[in-house]
Amino acid sequence: MKQEGLKQVREHWYAAYFAGDIEHLAQVQADNFTVTTERGSQSKQSQLGAISAAKQNGCWFPQGGRKHDTELSIQDSDGNTVITGQGYTLNGSSQGPVVAFAETWEWDGTVWRVVSLSYGAARN
Repeated sequence: MKQEGLKQVREHWYAAYFAGDIEHLAQVQADNFTVTTERGSQSKQSQLGAISAAKQNGCWFPQGGRKHDTELSIQDSDGNTVITGQGYTLNGSSQGPVVAFAETWEWDGTVWRVVSLSYGAARN
């Protein structure tokens, strides 16, 4: 049951990301949240600031966007839940490259919070 709740929170988190909903992202992301890509790492505050600026400049997923998971695995590990998989983004009719991702989520007894996200080009 708890895992189903996590899946729902995760879907809402991604929807908020593509919508540029800073308030929702700030609620779901832990204070120490980091996102790591091949270009480096970002803290929660720098990520939210970059999304806000892109949205103000009209270059944040102007046609809307969504993600599509092609592989997904959910495992409990050291008191956290780790979600790994592969997927791509859709922006209008444009499909992004396939990426491999890993997310770490924590349950505080009341709500799910995402602690980290890392992603990069999927390797076949």
